[in-house]
Amino acid sequence: MNPALERELIKLGLSEKEASVYLAALELGPHPVQDIARRAGVNRATTYVMIEVLMQRGLMTSLERGKKRFFSAEPPDRLLSIVRVKERELQEQEREFNQVLPELRSILAASGERPRVRFFEGPEGLRAIREEILAANAKEMWTALDVNDATQVLSPEENAAFDRRLREKGIQGCQLYVGSRSADDLHRAHPHWQFRSIPADRCPITGEITVFGGKIFAFTVHGKLIGAVIESEELANTLRSVFMLAWEGAEAAKPKPPAVSAG
Repeated sequence: MNPALERELIKLGLSEKEASVYLAALELGPHPVQDIARRAGVNRATTYVMIEVLMQRGLMTSLERGKKRFFSAEPPDRLLSIVRVKERELQEQEREFNQVLPELRSILAASGERPRVRFFEGPEGLRAIREEILAANAKEMWTALDVNDATQVLSPEENAAFDRRLREKGIQGCQLYVGSRSADDLHRAHPHWQFRSIPADRCPITGEITVFGGKIFAFTVHGKLIGAVIESEELANTLRSVFMLAWEGAEAAKPKPPAVSAG
């Protein structure tokens, strides 16, 4: 008996024993039930039941030879009828579902937007978050991070590739950061971005948080690397407003140049 063929028949909707009995009958040709049962590895009483089910599905037939009753499998092409029945059932289910879909959508709309939250772990999680950012249609990004920590999670090559793909997509962003790099240095690497440094002693930042379109991406790099994606237009817009306010505060916090004496 071929286990792979059995699995395929099970996928079509046959039970494991139905598949075994059908394949045994197909291999043997017309034979009494005891021979089919022996070949299928199924007891005789159960084989009778399986044959009856298969006959109802049009996959087996019986004939009389003298005083004995023989059973045989119908050609495998008859299995296509099962596929076609499944197709018709799926089409009917789709038609029925399409009728109730508008009502389901109205229930969801009436309940208000519900944020969807997903979590990621480890470097693979950060890579998934980055791919999601690159796949989005938004063109403006707000982010806050520690530039020293952010560059140590993945390799320099991966970070450079991510930066390049951001540039290629024309994504413009505003970044609030703590760390030792200057805004001019960061701007040279990201000419489409603006950078403002914030004091780490007053505003410590660990990890990274980003608002992009209707999503919030966040991860922490201290201890176990854990990331999350929050999908909510309302929360994203709120956090974006907070970013804008912090951006203005960072600009206002810049030291003013000394006054030049008129004399």
